[in-house]
Amino acid sequence: MYKYYEKNGYHIMYYDFDSMSDFLQYLKNQPINTNVFGPSTLVSHQSSYSWYKTYNFDEAIELATYGSREEFDRFYKLKIQLEKFIKLDIKKNIQSNDYVGYTPDVKAYLEGNPLSMFNKIRPQRKRIDIYFNSANLVGVSTSQIYNRGVITLCLVEMLEALGFNVSLNVFAMSEKNKQIHYAKFTFKSENEHLNSQKLFFPMCHPSWFRRLIFNLREKTPDISEDWLLGYGSTCGVELIRSIIDLKENDIVICKPDEMGVKGVDLIVDANAMFKYIDNETKINGFELLNR
Repeated sequence: MYKYYEKNGYHIMYYDFDSMSDFLQYLKNQPINTNVFGPSTLVSHQSSYSWYKTYNFDEAIELATYGSREEFDRFYKLKIQLEKFIKLDIKKNIQSNDYVGYTPDVKAYLEGNPLSMFNKIRPQRKRIDIYFNSANLVGVSTSQIYNRGVITLCLVEMLEALGFNVSLNVFAMSEKNKQIHYAKFTFKSENEHLNSQKLFFPMCHPSWFRRLIFNLREKTPDISEDWLLGYGSTCGVELIRSIIDLKENDIVICKPDEMGVKGVDLIVDANAMFKYIDNETKINGFELLNR
């Protein structure tokens, strides 16, 4: 579940949790690292509803365990609104000229071209891997967190509807003075259909990171005292790719600002995210319909 190792000049504090219940049970049983953190320095337990969107740590635990029907209903309405504008134009079949095929190319035939038939080539890739970094900087707004999560969940559902097997990898990765805190969660397997209600809290709610992941850091054995000041910085896409060893066509959902997510207009944010995905991966075809 936990190991400490070195990679690419960084010291990695790595967790791997099989489920939400596995994670919450660990938080319940693991003591605070009192060599670094004291009762007055536990950011995970402080009061600031406007920043956490929960009144206390126990409320965050309850949301992670049972969810909130009211908040999920709001999320679902936004997702329906977004789906009306999204158009995915990922070509699953590529047409080319060949010796054999399903229909003749009259022009090529008249020109004496031996490749006078149209054929379809099916791309080998049937799976898309999405890596979602749920970590956020202190200044990221609630609406930026919310919009990024809604857009990602909508994207996964639409890719699945197109016939892709989508592996959604939720994690939290931050860095402080060459130490990386990296927690990985298995909330959805490649062949498992997306459960938006289960993933809403870790992907769309600020208390997931600012209370629960912060609490995990406060209980991490090898964490240094440097983390007392600011609790680290969210890792960017290049560092994420170097630590996880991702393929170039794997999609990384990273910091909202890095992807152009402003948190003002959901459709504008979706457009910015899809443009970012097109630029950063080998997968093309993400666009929005005009309003």
